[in-house]
Amino acid sequence: MKKNNYIFQILNVGVLLLFMSACGNYLDLKPESEITDVTFWKSANDFKLAANWFYSSTLDDPNTNDDWSDIAFGMQSDAISSGTYVAPENDDTWNGTYSSIRNANKLIEQGESSTNKNDFLPYLGEGYFFRAYAYYRLLKRYGDIPLIDKVLNPSDPEVFTARTPRKEVVDFVLADLDKAISYLNSQSSSETGRICKEAAKAFKARVCLFEGTWRKFHQSGDANSLLNMAMSESKSVIDSKVYSLYNAKGITSYRYMFIDNTSMNNPESILAKHSRININYNTWMYGVSWGEMNPTKKIADMYLCNDGLPIEKSSLFMGYNSCRSEFLNRDPRMEQSLIMTSVSIKSPQFD
Repeated sequence: MKKNNYIFQILNVGVLLLFMSACGNYLDLKPESEITDVTFWKSANDFKLAANWFYSSTLDDPNTNDDWSDIAFGMQSDAISSGTYVAPENDDTWNGTYSSIRNANKLIEQGESSTNKNDFLPYLGEGYFFRAYAYYRLLKRYGDIPLIDKVLNPSDPEVFTARTPRKEVVDFVLADLDKAISYLNSQSSSETGRICKEAAKAFKARVCLFEGTWRKFHQSGDANSLLNMAMSESKSVIDSKVYSLYNAKGITSYRYMFIDNTSMNNPESILAKHSRININYNTWMYGVSWGEMNPTKKIADMYLCNDGLPIEKSSLFMGYNSCRSEFLNRDPRMEQSLIMTSVSIKSPQFD
């Protein structure tokens, strides 16, 4: 009996091996429940879908960072001003931004190695743009940072790479933006809401202005070259004439530029994160109405008077004799940005 059982087991294994040998060439090993690199990255639409991710996950949302400065305060005490702030062990900005960088590296690697990349150059350009955008976000917050330009696996030694000097990071960001500018379509031929050539140039000017100013006041490196580049890129955007000031609502245009349906694609918006009900809903108004961002006296005093002079030099400033006098004869944007005493507003929670 034992001998028969042994033979039976051997026969089972033999049948199994024979089955695997016969059918191995016909098995479809591609998982049907998920997208893989083997099945994706084939068409222009694939690269468009990949680029779409960055618009919701990488572009910054409105935030309350100014509550940690001297121009605004929130519903809680400011830990920095009170001296109680403790640096966290983990930072969502760090983790989330490097996730964006990895996805951008993936899009760039797949796009540059594709034989038909000319079919989707604008989306490849978006990959370069958002990688630069992500590194600029880290640069502003941390300075020297690890510079990763390829998709890494957990076992790769580059996972533990040292921080890259600030200047090299800036050079890398500007090189990515130059590549993006060369690949992207102009504003007139771009889909509404997507990054275009002129928007990339404007962002490059922003990067150059920030870093050039930082170098100037920290006496570190060549500031003038970056400041001149900021002027050059800005002039290029201005000369393109694809943007202009929004004045459809007269003196109140500044306020309506952000809330009027007719201004959704207004000519003054260079780079805006679009929100749509039931698609990408903007909850910022709820936080503001609850008091998560309130202006301080300092920012109120920073608004100029109608004659273009600061309040300490203008004869038009009406002083603080009443709760509304300081708002008189001021830059119209003051009343359109700050809620004044005795003005009725609608709370988004309660209509």
